[in-house]
Amino acid sequence: MIIPVELYHLEEIIAIENSAFNKPWTKNQIKNDILSDLDSENWVYIMDELVTGYIFGCIIQDEFHLNNIAVHPEYLRRSIGKELILHIISRVISHDIKVILLEVSANNIPAQKCYKSSGFTQRGIWQDYYSKGDDAILYYLDLIKNG
Repeated sequence: MIIPVELYHLEEIIAIENSAFNKPWTKNQIKNDILSDLDSENWVYIMDELVTGYIFGCIIQDEFHLNNIAVHPEYLRRSIGKELILHIISRVISHDIKVILLEVSANNIPAQKCYKSSGFTQRGIWQDYYSKGDDAILYYLDLIKNG
């Protein structure tokens, strides 16, 4: 079940964030995103009464910027990430969004496969974006063409 994120989800999100990334967002960054007045689309995936995944992003003009997505390590390979992405696509299409943009570590092959299977196309590379030797691959999904 996918529901809007609430502040009471924060600790579960932090635990997933810390297990999923070498350089996780801080608790304050995530808390500020949850409380943001921006045109955010922040959702959690609930399974077994636990937060098992989340997706954070925001609408900027006619673009959606996917800022963060992660799935609890014990719930990987259950299509939770893909379901969160498809949920965002269905949400932002109704807001006349033209494109979804994101970046992902060149080392994160499973995430890249998920994005490609969801229709995203590689747009470029930012060298050393995350750290020295850890490039970001830029992806986009054209919602006009695919919608």
